[in-house]
Amino acid sequence: MLLLLLVASVYYLAQHGTPSFLSLRESLKDLGYSPDSSRAGVIAQAKADAEVHEIDALLHFVTAHSERKLDEDGGSIRVKGLGSVQVNADEPVDLRVYSPDGDYEWEDHLKRLKEQYPLVVFSKTYCPYSQKAKALLNSYGITPPPKVVELNVRSDGPQVQAILARLTGRRTVPNIILKGSSLGGSDDITKLHNEHRLQRLLEEAGLKVQGPPETTTTSTTEA
Repeated sequence: MLLLLLVASVYYLAQHGTPSFLSLRESLKDLGYSPDSSRAGVIAQAKADAEVHEIDALLHFVTAHSERKLDEDGGSIRVKGLGSVQVNADEPVDLRVYSPDGDYEWEDHLKRLKEQYPLVVFSKTYCPYSQKAKALLNSYGITPPPKVVELNVRSDGPQVQAILARLTGRRTVPNIILKGSSLGGSDDITKLHNEHRLQRLLEEAGLKVQGPPETTTTSTTEA
């Protein structure tokens, strides 16, 4: 009986190829995953995640999931496959939290960030330093324009600000992020502007700049 089943199985595979439920996405095959090497698959996925910096994952979260919040579920966030997750801003956050819908195509997410949101300004609407920084950047006619995230209108604003402090070393706003790196705050970009270095820095990052204003901006000490 077993011999007959074996012969039938071989005949089926010869005629129809590998059943679709045994097939793997090409991306997983490329990463070295196969049905009989689950450990290799786990290692490959870990390697893929390791190539994504948490700051980029956070930027993806606030730009692609603006309606989602880290504290939306009674102090936690609902993450597909993980359930309700409580985020500790002082510790590295599982990257899956930053893509709570379960879409972990980080290569696509990073490409979108690069093309649409290379410059992100974390701000507070009432902060004079934030207002000054936003005004200066807007005067440059930048394309794509800076993406502004107003932390004081987000319920998870304190958490996001704490995560930014851990990742960038900057605890205050504004916190201006260019291609995943913090340029600092209002005083920092004012200094770059006065030294005629801000436009070049933006252009080297791939942004289009119409040109800086002619006037020199006075720097002030941030709180």
